[in-house]
Amino acid sequence: MDILQYLYMGLFGFGKSKIDKRKEDWVVEGKNLCDRGTSLDNLGKNEEAIACYDEALSLDSTNCDAWTSKGNSLSELGKDDESIVCYSQAIRLNPEDLMAWTRKGFALNKLERYEESLECYNQVIRFNSEDANAWFSRGNALAQLRKFEESIACYDKTIRLNPEDLRAMFNKGNALANLKKFEDAVKCFDDVIKKNPEYPSALRHKGAALKKLGMDKEAEYCFTKDRELE
Repeated sequence: MDILQYLYMGLFGFGKSKIDKRKEDWVVEGKNLCDRGTSLDNLGKNEEAIACYDEALSLDSTNCDAWTSKGNSLSELGKDDESIVCYSQAIRLNPEDLMAWTRKGFALNKLERYEESLECYNQVIRFNSEDANAWFSRGNALAQLRKFEESIACYDKTIRLNPEDLRAMFNKGNALANLKKFEDAVKCFDDVIKKNPEYPSALRHKGAALKKLGMDKEAEYCFTKDRELE
């Protein structure tokens, strides 16, 4: 065997060794397993999907996508504590994995660990201040903590980034109502209803705010219209 063949084989540190080739194969197989897992998730077969992600992680425990995807599957199964462990591992491997930060925030929110979920959304915003969903989720966490003024600022930011986000308009209305700013709350609910007359609960919440303002006739009209939509 001549020197060029030795070099090609990597015996002198050049080219690809058998170990390098094996690692490449693991990467490809890991991606295939993750793709298979995603397909199974889309079919609602979350347990089978998790098995794929576990197999991918057995090949490469630093596979961030596999950790995040496994977390998503566990969350779909209601196993939020376990999903948080997966998201945390993905974040440890890649602190800029915004999907992992976001989904970890969702899982913490479901467990009513609002302060911790808030920190997750803060991290997403730190990396991408134009993420409307992160601002919306941050607003929700603050509202759960009864920090309504701060939550309204988040909803306003969401609306500036996405003027069609009716969720943010609706939740802003609720936050204003909690601050007893009922006239402003009514305006928010009106904005929602104008864009979508059948937005769930918008008429009912508008009616509740009108009632607080002593506008009983107008409130009853909203309640009646709301019942007609059910």
